[in-house]
Amino acid sequence: MSRRVEVNPAGNTVERQPSDTAMGTAFLRAMAAVDRRVGIRGPDSLAECFLPDDRRIILQDPALRGWVIRNAVSQGMYEFMIARTAYFDSIVKLALVGNVPQIVFLGAGYDSRSFRFRDLIGDTRIFELDMPETQRHKQELLNRAGIPIPEQLTFVPVDFRTGSFGGKLRRAGFDSAWEALFVWEGVTYYLPAKAVGHTLKAIKDDSLPGSTVCFDYASHSPEKLMDDRVTKLRDSMKSNYPGEPTCFTLQDGEIESFLAKRGCRIVEHLASEEMEARYLNLPDRSLAGIVPRVFSFVWAQVL
Repeated sequence: MSRRVEVNPAGNTVERQPSDTAMGTAFLRAMAAVDRRVGIRGPDSLAECFLPDDRRIILQDPALRGWVIRNAVSQGMYEFMIARTAYFDSIVKLALVGNVPQIVFLGAGYDSRSFRFRDLIGDTRIFELDMPETQRHKQELLNRAGIPIPEQLTFVPVDFRTGSFGGKLRRAGFDSAWEALFVWEGVTYYLPAKAVGHTLKAIKDDSLPGSTVCFDYASHSPEKLMDDRVTKLRDSMKSNYPGEPTCFTLQDGEIESFLAKRGCRIVEHLASEEMEARYLNLPDRSLAGIVPRVFSFVWAQVL
């Protein structure tokens, strides 16, 4: 199949236009939601509503979807997105079932959990924080699709790179005296280390001890830097998303001390191999794919 598919249009910056990386994530979630392998099929049936027509067409053709995954998506990124969606879904559901008073989505992009889980929300207040243009576009698409906004949800426009979000969040109704879950999915890669530190400090300073934050991040080692798949992934990100360069990474094994210095302790940590074992096993006990070794998930508690 020689047809060219424009999966990640370049030349975009998140200050001026909706995030390309957020749309790329929505596209992978939408493809996962129609994966014919039931055991790993994604749950995000609403992701399709955020896609332009040319990407929706791809969803309707299994052969074309397979070609895109093999040729137009960095190796392992589709499987990583399946695992990431499942992991963050599980934490959000646990918080909602446990009646956590507040959930904050930092850099929400086209996240659909506030809508997919609306029957579980109850009295939980939900806040979605993101760049203004991405957030505006998301609301337009939700309105076009006829998807109502839950009354418990508040949108808060913010740029994480230019300062603390705490003041805006409090003005939107966030209560520092109540426990909260902060969901920070797919964001740290595109922030300078200082901005990642400032965000964690804001979470520590503005939330009740016992509150938690979950996020994914990249780590490196000499072995990983020599891995051909990691090199191709890095090059692909540079060429496909020039307006959203990757910045933040930790050394292998650094996450515990990094969080401890910012007043948090690890509740759970999953490296790429653990993601595969938990989320990518097929009925015949084979793996659906290999997650790039640079990726990890962490769920941490504020002390």
